[in-house]
This record gives sequence, C-alpha cells and structure tokens, in this order.
Amino acid sequence: MKLIKGYNQKIIETPTYIEIWEYEKLIRYRKAKDETVKPKLDWIEAIETRKTYDQLSAQGQYDSLKRKQKHYKNMRFDIARLVDTNFDAQTKFLTLTFKENIQEIEYTNSEFKKFIKRLNYQLYKTKKSQIRYLATWEKQKRGAIHYHIILFKFPYVLHEKLMKIWGHGNVWINKIDVDSIENRGRYVSKYFDKELDIKEHKKKAFFKSQNLKLPREERKLVTESYNVASEKVLFEKTYIRRSPEFTIKRDETGDMQQSIYFEESEVRYTKIKKKYD
Repeated sequence: MKLIKGYNQKIIETPTYIEIWEYEKLIRYRKAKDETVKPKLDWIEAIETRKTYDQLSAQGQYDSLKRKQKHYKNMRFDIARLVDTNFDAQTKFLTLTFKENIQEIEYTNSEFKKFIKRLNYQLYKTKKSQIRYLATWEKQKRGAIHYHIILFKFPYVLHEKLMKIWGHGNVWINKIDVDSIENRGRYVSKYFDKELDIKEHKKKAFFKSQNLKLPREERKLVTESYNVASEKVLFEKTYIRRSPEFTIKRDETGDMQQSIYFEESEVRYTKIKKKYD
C-alpha cells in the first residue's frame, strides 16, 4: 500500500503579512513506502563529482551565476520575512569596514565571525551566542570588503567601544528608522542582493544567528482556496512551476535506466496585509 503525503497550499505568516501559495498539482514531501528505487541517487553522485566554479567553462560559469543569482534574489524575500519577524525597538544597522584594502573574502569572513564572538562576550560575558543578527558582505569601489549587519534587541554600545572590538577600521551604527511597519523588511533586505555576480561562487555570502525567530509556516492539503474576501490583498499573481519527475525502466539488457522530465503546473500566489493596531 502506498502512503503518499503532500500539500497543495502553503502559508507563511509574519507580524505584518500573510503569503499564500496554492498549487494546481499536489506537492509531495514523502515518497511511497514501497518505493525501493531512489531516482535522486544519480543527482547525489553528480553533486559529489561537481566541478568548482573556477573549473567550469565560460558557459558553465555563466549558467552557474544565473542559477544562483535567482537563488539569492529569492533569498531576499526570506531575509525580509526574518527582519519582519524579529524587528523591535532596539534593531540597529551596523557597518564594518577595513582600513586596509583587503579583498580576500575567506579572511574577512573569518574576522567578521571573530568580531561577533568578541562582541557577544563583551555584552553578555559568555561564549554562548546571544546576539541576534543577519549579515552580508559587499565590496567598495576600491575593492575593499565591508559588512552590513542587522542587529536585533541590541543594547546601546559606545561607538569607541565598537571600534575597539572590531579593530580593523571604521564602524557605523544606526537605529533603523522606516516610514511604516510594513516597509521594514523590504527596506533592510535591499542590502542583501547587491554584488550578486561576485558573491555567487563564494563559500559564504550571508550570515545569520541561530537564535532568530522564524516566520510561521504551514503546509496543508485543502479542498477550497484561501478566503481573501475580507482581506487587504497587496499583491497576487499566477505563474508556472516546473517540477522534476523521474521514470525508471529496464532497457534491452535488463539494466535499470533512469530518465527525467519536467512537469508544468500552475501556482497562484497571494500576499495580504494583516490587520493590526
């Protein structure tokens, strides 16, 4: 007996928005129990033997950048949701720069992590991570790397103290001031999709602490669409989703052969503004 579970509606909720995805085709998240063949094994093997970015051909590098640019643009929405979910009256925007023209991302990422650890210990006198943050790096015109950091529930710290803890150059810190609650996620997340053509093939382009609150996400199997009749709809669209499907059959020699094709189905996306005081 096959046990196939899935959903046709996904809802993500933050303090200010509700987003709804409604799928024409069931999205499966568990394979049938009696399936003994795992079609994705070939994908795993391909990943294990995948070339590094520098080993790819010019066309391969171009294709890789395009795929991952799309990934990071989608990540911008994830970041906006995290900002919206964690935003509070003590949220700050911190920028760290290097006095020297340092362009080695592995080194600067290492120094950034050390700074977070030192700052955490100075504030909370413990090595256990207490600071809540999102961060990304960016390149200045001269090529030097600097960091943008969003700090949640961050107490007041003297500028001179931050400079000393950082120790590599200038520090700027400001309270984030947006014109309305619903704009805070979009306003801050714009700093996280810059320089995508450079960030793409790097090991680490974004950082976040593990103690952030996450948006509420729910996946359901429903028979009726989400009722938005009494809601304030901000945006809606319909698009086509292409999902991989696998077929496995024996060839003339009796060996199992795998093939893949992409099935197209419709998805309806709706974003509504929550009612709040």
